[in-house]
Amino acid sequence: MEIDIPDCLRRWKTGDESAAREIIDHLYPVISRIVRTHLPRRDPEEDLVQEIMMKVFSRLHQYKADAPLSHWVSRLALTTCLDRLRAQKIRPEIRWSDLTPEEGELFERATLSSHTRDARDAIQARDLVEKLLSSLPPEERALILMADLEGHSLEEISQRTGWGLSRIKMRLFRIRGQLRKMMTRLKETL
Repeated sequence: MEIDIPDCLRRWKTGDESAAREIIDHLYPVISRIVRTHLPRRDPEEDLVQEIMMKVFSRLHQYKADAPLSHWVSRLALTTCLDRLRAQKIRPEIRWSDLTPEEGELFERATLSSHTRDARDAIQARDLVEKLLSSLPPEERALILMADLEGHSLEEISQRTGWGLSRIKMRLFRIRGQLRKMMTRLKETL
């Protein structure tokens, strides 16, 4: 549906709600196509489309009409999606829905009791730990593996990495904090 954009914008600025509806109807297919193409993991499509619509209307006064409105909105939508993807890459997280039913049951049992019952539970626990560790950047994952799972001393890690002891201690402290937060978030979604 083609609309008279300049006329709609003029009417919208005067508070005409029907003009706002026309703009939304015109832009929705453009925005939803971009969101579907660049949808960040775990973000519901409709929520992101709505967020972009709010950004569009809050910044519509910046539109200069030197290019079609759909181009201006496309840039805004793409930037929003890419920013969200970058944020998820920086702070990856695992949610309850990422776990298999078996991992979920194991997590519940492990948080309610201090021991695992059998070899099957131990294997599932290992898989859950691997899933949590996979959300860490490779350098951090390697460091936590060397220190906590392989049992290397700080001096051995220093020799392998070339880092000072204080740097290793600080990074391990931060990594363990991240893992604790992930576990807490998982517990909260139970």
